[in-house]
Amino acid sequence: MMSEQAAPSTEATPSTEATPSAEATQPVGERPTAIERALLHTDGGSRGNPGASGIGFTVDVDDGRGLVTLCRGGAYIGVATNNVAEYRALIWGLRNAHKLGVRRIDVRADSELLVKQLRGVYRVKNVGIKPLFAEAKQLLESFSAYTIEHVMREYNSAADELANEAMDARGMVGDYVVGYESGDLFSASALAPAASAAAAAPATPPSATPPATAAKAVATTAAPPAKGNAENAQSPSTSPSSFVDASAPPAPAQRGKNKKGSGMTGKATVGRSTTGIYTLTIKEHFDAAHALIGYPGQCKNLHGHTWDVEVSVRGTELDEVGIVYDFKDLKDNLMGILDQYDHKYLNEVPPFDAINATAENLARVIYGQMAELLPAHMELVEVSVWESPIAKLTYSK
Repeated sequence: MMSEQAAPSTEATPSTEATPSAEATQPVGERPTAIERALLHTDGGSRGNPGASGIGFTVDVDDGRGLVTLCRGGAYIGVATNNVAEYRALIWGLRNAHKLGVRRIDVRADSELLVKQLRGVYRVKNVGIKPLFAEAKQLLESFSAYTIEHVMREYNSAADELANEAMDARGMVGDYVVGYESGDLFSASALAPAASAAAAAPATPPSATPPATAAKAVATTAAPPAKGNAENAQSPSTSPSSFVDASAPPAPAQRGKNKKGSGMTGKATVGRSTTGIYTLTIKEHFDAAHALIGYPGQCKNLHGHTWDVEVSVRGTELDEVGIVYDFKDLKDNLMGILDQYDHKYLNEVPPFDAINATAENLARVIYGQMAELLPAHMELVEVSVWESPIAKLTYSK
């Protein structure tokens, strides 16, 4: 069911069934100076998760005869996870829509996790996603109205093609108006054209005013989640301090929280030794279904599991409080990863749409995702996946 945010409207949402191809573009010179409503398709992908990643988007309008692409782009963004790539694709697409002067935006993405997080169904638990969520939420709310919906991959082919083309080229493709590498992606100056368009347009609710003074994102609390959508799901809520401003000096270290590469102070209080290795282990679970393609037994058929996932990390330096790494932060890291698999048919969720979701592959993929999230002073020891209370598989390097 589609729900439009901000100003209500009775207008029909552009159909996603007629997604134009990546090649169907309109010359830059023919773009209109003001656009009442546009359709944005975005997609991000990672070859390895984490691995080499690309993002893509298209901005389309309905000219009465069908969808016409006004702006499109693809960019190689280096090593990232699928979820990071999906958010960066959305942010880049929204920036381009703003630059074109779009007032009302309809977003379509094939990442169910991204859509449900931005609609308030799932809470954002992954510390690496929180600043991207905040930026995307701010951008969405700066339009006079917006919708965001999940679509199947076949209805998102143009954005997907651009993301893959950019990964192959290890660069930029398309005729975007705000470049990903130009420094404008997270710059408020990129919103200036939209701000001008809004000033000339009829008054809109406060949430529809484009930001024009600061690059820091301030995300407002989304609507409460629907019951039963996800275990422990809560509405997303972030504060200005949760957004990392790349131009600002690093903030003082909080309890157990240290940004990747920052290290720890290593200062010990009187009477406390920091000598030794400290190993933390946590366990969480998720429920999902899968079928093992090619397996010579009953597991080739659709069946479900409650998978327990156990993660161990270690470090040698304590902070001034006496903590090597906060258990809460480690749990948030893990749950942010497991959220993308919880209550899903894993055969349809990357990378398990290409490889079997065996305990071996699950442990290896989760290991790679977890390693990307840990701060520099912590080392990932191993990831274990329990298919049952008596069956455990452990992966380590």
